[in-house]
Amino acid sequence: MLYAVRVRGIYATALSVLLHRKGFLLSDASRIIQQRLNILYASRAPEVTVKSLEDKPDYILVIGYPWDAGEAVYKALLEELPYAVTRRGSLGLYTIVDAKSLGDCRVELPGRIEGRLDSSECPGPGEAVRVTVVREALEPGRSIVVRSELRVVGRHVILSRPGSGVSFSEHIRDPELKASLIALAGKILDLDEYHVHFRSGSRLASESVIAGEVESLLSELDKYHGEKPSEEPRIVRRGEFIALLGLPSPSKSYLDELRREITPTIDRHHSIKSFSDESSSLVDCAEAQLGIGGTLKGIGIEYYLMSRQLGKKVVVEHHKPGGDLIRLGPYTVKAVRLGEDVVEVDLERRLKGGGTLDGLGVEKRPGDWVKTRIRSGDWFIVHEYYSSSGSLLGVYANINTPVEFGPGRIKYFDLYIDVVKRPGGEARIIDREELDHAYSSGLITRSLYEKALETAEYMARRLASTYP
Repeated sequence: MLYAVRVRGIYATALSVLLHRKGFLLSDASRIIQQRLNILYASRAPEVTVKSLEDKPDYILVIGYPWDAGEAVYKALLEELPYAVTRRGSLGLYTIVDAKSLGDCRVELPGRIEGRLDSSECPGPGEAVRVTVVREALEPGRSIVVRSELRVVGRHVILSRPGSGVSFSEHIRDPELKASLIALAGKILDLDEYHVHFRSGSRLASESVIAGEVESLLSELDKYHGEKPSEEPRIVRRGEFIALLGLPSPSKSYLDELRREITPTIDRHHSIKSFSDESSSLVDCAEAQLGIGGTLKGIGIEYYLMSRQLGKKVVVEHHKPGGDLIRLGPYTVKAVRLGEDVVEVDLERRLKGGGTLDGLGVEKRPGDWVKTRIRSGDWFIVHEYYSSSGSLLGVYANINTPVEFGPGRIKYFDLYIDVVKRPGGEARIIDREELDHAYSSGLITRSLYEKALETAEYMARRLASTYP
């Protein structure tokens, strides 16, 4: 079966090109995408949605039903975006599972995963329960959340028991369509006993198709509701596949190339767009110039944005592939240089006394300071630590994806492994085990893992030769 995909957000044009070339159909495309891509579109509801997150524009969400559809799109994206970081759900949204109570509303789920039962009444330890996954653990520190209310998901509707009434996707706004869907549901279901949620895809289906799905899901739901749960945790019915893909600058650069094939696109388009409305407007202006024969470049916009910060403070956003975000600084921007397709930035920060410098084991004293050198395109950042008298205390090379420059912020994805060197000492690679764990747990791809190792080995040689 050819799966249909809906694409939304700041990467929509490039991702639409990518997925179309990978053999997927595009469905429910925006007007702009329809104008840009001269292709045939699926008229049916999409099986998969791919969209950027408004509050986390460096990430795209992949969510799909049936499970195989979402997984197929996810794997296709990873094939073309080998430097992406990834977090995928282990069970999926609206997956019905048999679980074992651990007491205190904790449950053992399939795969020996511990989850939390969202209920005012918790079963006793050892009791078997049948539940539905309502939240996956995609964010740091979060658990999978389940409820005793059973839900079965389809392409057009989600049916729940116990429950009551009707709800609609925010994308269904037509009052006449809502009225007809309510009437349809009332003919098939007792809306005092069941709840039906009409998904956005129901806008694209006939009443007969929707009615057939409701009847089929009703039969399944009644079956699962009437069965006794298994004593051992197991998956009863798969729900929606769900995953997050984090896009470092190399992934965004590849998407720039795809977008450029069908519409004027500057280099660094997606990187700059992912910062703010201000930076996004600068991109739009530059691309309007491209459309009439101009030659503005994205690297020039980044240089402009950083030059405006000269002598001012910026924050460095240190994104961990596992989802944690560490904000470093603020740093003072001391110098900004523009080379051929390269922006170089020097930062400085005074350190507070107390504790030791990470990886170096050197005591921090009041007045010590750090000079940070950043160069676009590099897979590392070099931090030089100095005493208040100007003596070099040590050097720390952070291994990370190439940086992105934006208004008041510099960001990258950290790759765990780092290199350190004290004066007169050897350059040492540290935190290799963290990189290994990130790879073995599926947070980073093999390409990203190998690039991190290669860069760490290069920086060990570089620090050894540069800093005696």
